[in-house]
Amino acid sequence: MRAANNDIDFTYTGNDSESSPYAWFHCASLGEYEQAAPVIESYISRYPSTPILLTLFSPSGFLPLTTKSIPKWLRPQDKIAALPLDTPIAVSKFLKYPGLKLKFFATCKYEVWPVLQNKLSKAGIPSFVFAAHFTPESASLKSNFIGRFLLSSWRTFDKIFTQDESSSKLLKVHGIESISVGDPRADRVLRLAEEVDTKSFADLLLWKGSARVVLAGSSWPEEESALALCNWDNETKLIIAPHEVDEAHISSIVEKFYNDIPNGISKLSSGSPPQSSSVLIIDSIGLLSSLYALADLAVIGGGFGSGIHNVLEPVAFGVPVISGPNIARFREAHALKSIGALQVADSVYDLRDLLEELLLKNNSAHLKDIGSSAKSWLIEQKGAAEKITSYLP
Repeated sequence: MRAANNDIDFTYTGNDSESSPYAWFHCASLGEYEQAAPVIESYISRYPSTPILLTLFSPSGFLPLTTKSIPKWLRPQDKIAALPLDTPIAVSKFLKYPGLKLKFFATCKYEVWPVLQNKLSKAGIPSFVFAAHFTPESASLKSNFIGRFLLSSWRTFDKIFTQDESSSKLLKVHGIESISVGDPRADRVLRLAEEVDTKSFADLLLWKGSARVVLAGSSWPEEESALALCNWDNETKLIIAPHEVDEAHISSIVEKFYNDIPNGISKLSSGSPPQSSSVLIIDSIGLLSSLYALADLAVIGGGFGSGIHNVLEPVAFGVPVISGPNIARFREAHALKSIGALQVADSVYDLRDLLEELLLKNNSAHLKDIGSSAKSWLIEQKGAAEKITSYLP
C-alpha cells in the first residue's frame, strides 16, 4: 500500500513573507536515503533559507523517516512525502499540489521516473541524478526497447553525477555526459561512525568483555545457517542482527543454535545479556550501524540472495567483512575485495570455513590490518556530497 500524501501542507513562508520554492530530493527507500542524506545536509548548509522536500517511493522508507527515525536535518519548513506511481494523472496531481513550488529536482541512484522526468522537463524545472552507478549489464544500457526507453529519460537530466569513472564511460558510449564525483554514502557512514557513543550500550560492552565479536548484519537464513555451524564461546562471541525481525524468523534463528548452546543464546529484548551467553540476537531495528563499533569481524547478509546489504557501515569502524558471492552490482564491494578487506564465500560451508580460518588466534593482527586498510580506503572516498551540492542551484 502506498503511503498517502494528501495531508501535506507545502505552504512555507520565509522572512520575505513569500512562498519559497522547494529543493526536491527523491529516493526509492532507506538504502538510497543513506546516499541522499549527506547531500541534503550539505545543501542545507549552503542554502539554509531553501526548504527541502524529500520524497520516497517505498513505504518501508517513508514510514520510518516520518515516525521512528526522523532525520536530524528536518526543520519546520521541510517536508517528507510519498511519491505516487509514475502515471500521468498521479504525477500531474502531485505537481499541482497547492503551495508546491520547485527550485529543482534531484533523484538518487536508479530512481528515474519517465513520466515525472518528462513533465519536469516541459515545466523547465532543472533535474539532476546523483550516486548513479552502471555496469555493462545495467537495464538502462541494454539495446532492447526497455533500455532505449530508460535512456531517453536519462537524457532529460541537466546533470548526472556518477559514483565512478567506469559509470561515466558507459554513459558516454551512449552519448550521455556525466560527472564522476564518488559515492556520498562514504560521507554518511563515516559521520555516523563518529557520532556513535559506546556508552549508550555499556551493557553490551560488558557482555563482550575481552572476547572477539563477529557481527552478522542484515543476515538472511543462509548466513545464519553458516554461523550455526561455527563454535561460539566466551572467547569468540556472535551478534546476529537479522534483516527480518519478525517473531517467526527470530524463533528460527534460536532453533538453529539451540542444540549446541542451549543456555548461551540471548535476545536483546530480554534485557542485558548475561556474560555466559555467546550468541546475542538483535530482535529490533535501528541499531545495526552503531553495533559495528563492537565488532572485530562482520558478515554482511544478502550475498546468497539478490545482493549484499550495506558493506560500508562496518568499514567505517575499521571492521573487515565477509559476504556471499552476489556482489556484482556493488562498486564498493569490488573495491574492498581488491584490497583484501572483503572476503567472498561461494557457499554456506565456504562461509563457515572462512570464518573459522579468520578467527584463528594467530590471525588477530591480520584482521586489524585489513580493517585499517578498509577504513583508509573509505576515508579516501569522502567529499562526494560537497561536490554534488556545488553544482545544485
